[in-house]
Amino acid sequence: GSTLGQRTVMRVRTNEPPYSYDQPPLAHPLRGGTFSDYDGLGWNNPPKLLLTSHEAEEAWAEPGALRRPLLQSINLEFNSPVIYAAGEPHAPSISYVAQERFPGDLVALTTARTRSYTVISQLPALDEEELDALPAWGADNPLPPEYAIFLALPPTVTQRTRDLAAQLTADAATPYAAASAIEAYLRQIPYDLEISAPPPAVSDVTDYFLFDLRRGYCDYYATAFAVL
Repeated sequence: GSTLGQRTVMRVRTNEPPYSYDQPPLAHPLRGGTFSDYDGLGWNNPPKLLLTSHEAEEAWAEPGALRRPLLQSINLEFNSPVIYAAGEPHAPSISYVAQERFPGDLVALTTARTRSYTVISQLPALDEEELDALPAWGADNPLPPEYAIFLALPPTVTQRTRDLAAQLTADAATPYAAASAIEAYLRQIPYDLEISAPPPAVSDVTDYFLFDLRRGYCDYYATAFAVL
């Protein structure tokens, strides 16, 4: 289950201009950290992460291709060791530690507990045509070995989940088309914050969400999308 309160937790200002005098700037989802290991019931990270210390305004890595910078000023209503930012946080105004699974694969940026900072993020800078043109991994475009962690699935993933993934993407000519087909399917499932926790007998929440529960909130959708 998920309980959402109405208390303000942070205020964020960006360097993006408003669309017009009566419309605010574009809103961006903020991220704290990322996970890679799905065990059937939730998400974790490898036990050992790469930790590197950085000075204020120092970037933890070179900006990636097909990205654009976004400057944010963030004021929190609570003390946090995690640096929240849109897209991929890149260069905060305070000293920090970068946590990576492998070089270039960011988990989170952490710092001494703070309430106020600015941070430059790197946001994806592609339109749908560019996304659809990206090639699939294969013999001519081999997947880097360190990326295999993102393809691992636990034995709890059911055959009917695999069959559904194959069915949804059967006509997809590109990876982006496959992802879009999965997204469209998941958007048909009602959003619900009032559901109970899965029963103890459930060993795979993706299967439970897709075939039994058939409703849920963001954690369920994101998990099912990644697994499919």
